[in-house]
Amino acid sequence: MNTSIEQISKNLQQLLIHDANEIGRSSGFIRRERKLTGASFAQSLIFGWQANPKASLEELCQSAAVSGVQISPQGLQDRLNSPQACDFLYQLLIQALSYVVEASGVRHDLLSQFTGVYIQDSTKIELPRVLADVWRANKSTEASLKVQTMLDYQAGSLGLRLATGRENDSPLQIIELPAGSLRLADVGYFKVQIFEQLTHYGVYWLSRVPAKVGIWHDDHSVHFAHWLAQQATTVIDQQIELSAQRLPCRLIAMRVPDDVAEQRRKRARSEARDRTHSQLKPETIALCDWTLLVTNLTVDQLSIADALCLLRTRWQVELLFKLWKQDLSLDKWRSKQPYQILCEVYAKLLIALIQHWMVIVSCWDNPQRSLIKATSALRKHAFHILTYLSNFTALTHCLNTISSTLARCRIQKRKTRPATFQLLARSSP
Repeated sequence: MNTSIEQISKNLQQLLIHDANEIGRSSGFIRRERKLTGASFAQSLIFGWQANPKASLEELCQSAAVSGVQISPQGLQDRLNSPQACDFLYQLLIQALSYVVEASGVRHDLLSQFTGVYIQDSTKIELPRVLADVWRANKSTEASLKVQTMLDYQAGSLGLRLATGRENDSPLQIIELPAGSLRLADVGYFKVQIFEQLTHYGVYWLSRVPAKVGIWHDDHSVHFAHWLAQQATTVIDQQIELSAQRLPCRLIAMRVPDDVAEQRRKRARSEARDRTHSQLKPETIALCDWTLLVTNLTVDQLSIADALCLLRTRWQVELLFKLWKQDLSLDKWRSKQPYQILCEVYAKLLIALIQHWMVIVSCWDNPQRSLIKATSALRKHAFHILTYLSNFTALTHCLNTISSTLARCRIQKRKTRPATFQLLARSSP
């Protein structure tokens, strides 16, 4: 499936007009349509904050005027600061996630051997304490929202799942992926049973190894640090049995330079100080000398150099989080009103999703695409999209014009510190 601009136009009209009005009524947020409807409320916030992520209430009222509604800043604030508004925007976000938008996914680099490359990770947003009953954090008096994200780096499709900050990443991970695809995730998702299930589904996986995991050796589980201390080589590539569950897999271990190891030790000590009741173990310090990877990909399928390249590819979802927080100000707000803050978070997640749709249809197939440049260019057209939203022909023409601009938003090739797309191309089979 290769989503077209015409389909994006249909999605936007369905979501921000028809779905918004219906959900506005069914959620109880809109009872009597006087000034605001569900559609005009959603449009005012989404395009107002897209144009300026730090927009004031007055600027949002200007966005509302473009959608045909005259409302005062106080009137808009009254509507924003309510549980019903939060529920409305939350349901609208869930509805938006049901629309599938993806590029052709045809590649000619290292990733072309997989049917999809799924990168899973999460980011956390700290919220006012009064919202603890909605999104509870690890501490019972704190509130935080965890955004679980699954990015298909092949086709660009983006999936989001909202969870409380107190929930661990591992139980939330998605494992029912297409056969022949690759799953990349950070060590927070490391679980031997999950690797077994992924292998059962015909899914490839590659993961770093957390400090607490052991290797099966001499009929018992041995900590990796103790096992590595007995190895005479600085590069290891062999089949092993992982942990007490004895999962057959491939281990890739490489000793890192001394300066890199020292940086890791400093970071490990710093993270241990930040955690209460946490003691840094000697084995954790010892593992700072190594880069450890486990995978079910064979030597014929993946070289050591390619494994390191794929490990770097996982950071693309971290760059997406950075874009949301720095460019879209997902975790920053001007208000001190808790429900208004939560409304802003939901609205900006909707913006992030809609922006991603436009990037997918405009430049995702180009490995040199720049998400930062594309979203910056898209912001300049926020009110243009809003102006033409109700007219399908005009909206499609507007989006086509914007798409041609986004297609030119590219990362330049670098001789020193090559970009990820350059490394993937060099590793092409």
